[in-house]
Amino acid sequence: MTHPVSGSPLGRAPRAAVHALLCGACLLAGCGRAGGNALVLGLAIPLTDGGGKPDVYGVRSRMGAELAVMEINAGGGIGGDSLRLRVVDDHGDPGTAPTVADSLVADPQVLAVVGHVYSGTTLKAAERYQGHLAALATSATSPEISRLGDWIYRMAGSDSANAVALARAARGMGRRIGVLYSNDDYGQGLARNFTSALRQGGVEVLTADPFLDATPDFRPYLRRMKARGVDLVFVAGLQDPAARAITQAREAGLQARFLGGDGIEGLAEMGSGFDGTTVGVLFHPQMSDSARAFTARFRARFGQNPDSQAALAYDAVRLMARALRDGARSPEAVRAYLQTVGRSGGSDAFEGAAGTVKFDSNGDPVDKRFTLGVIGGGGIRLPEGAR
Repeated sequence: MTHPVSGSPLGRAPRAAVHALLCGACLLAGCGRAGGNALVLGLAIPLTDGGGKPDVYGVRSRMGAELAVMEINAGGGIGGDSLRLRVVDDHGDPGTAPTVADSLVADPQVLAVVGHVYSGTTLKAAERYQGHLAALATSATSPEISRLGDWIYRMAGSDSANAVALARAARGMGRRIGVLYSNDDYGQGLARNFTSALRQGGVEVLTADPFLDATPDFRPYLRRMKARGVDLVFVAGLQDPAARAITQAREAGLQARFLGGDGIEGLAEMGSGFDGTTVGVLFHPQMSDSARAFTARFRARFGQNPDSQAALAYDAVRLMARALRDGARSPEAVRAYLQTVGRSGGSDAFEGAAGTVKFDSNGDPVDKRFTLGVIGGGGIRLPEGAR
């Protein structure tokens, strides 16, 4: 994903949980019984947008990270030392991300970084981490991240791989396809790879239109799609603009189905008007036994189901903690450890709530699970074979 939408709705995160997580954003103390020294990870996430409003993607990421820290410290920490997070708010702004990265690099206590969340912030922060701190991005999916160097890793698969699954689904849903894409790193990359995968399957896109997250009116695009007979619209963007586009499509009389990537999974909790939308997700509470177990613990802590952001941040903290537990106690040692995860002669693949992680030479997870489901009934339903 890329940068957040100004004024993202908080329907996916209870107000009390949001307030608790936003308080004291500079440092999250470890919870539980662990003592000893503090082992510190940076957590670079968008807690608030440029206008100071809470960012739902960042809030959910912090929930997942907080749960991981709580469980680790409650279990005795890491060799008797407590795990702590230094939380910094990048506002989802690529212009702010380098400054945030510099602050973590300058802190001698920080051993590595979990984050960033969005592709745009990850791309801009990466050069500041290079040679100093290993950064493990959570849901950043731009293909460009694969070329950022050997200090940058990520938990989510690249859009170059995810788009293949989305294109395969699209070919089974419609033959006259239109694309709406956010005019940023995430939207451009996902749309480009989706269109390429469609073309390889013998299907051409009829229309492709860029938008800004603040675009209020999609009807000119939608009326053109209607005139061209579009029967499936692929949205490469985030949930708020996708919600406007889907709502306005009905007003414009466009009776097309909608499909999107992980950026629109939040539509599931924005009302029944989005039922029937197909969405690719990086995590689902019912996708595996480990996902179900994590979901139960997350619900016990926060009173709600986790989403992809929470699960990926949880897994990233747990993987970093495993590196520290296995003796990687310096930034250089953490980077060297991540290079070996799941590789021949290295450490074991990491089994997380959102699937198995093993890194290739670019720091990308190999064959990371990407699941398609259909929004309905306030959630996302998976096909029987995907559970």
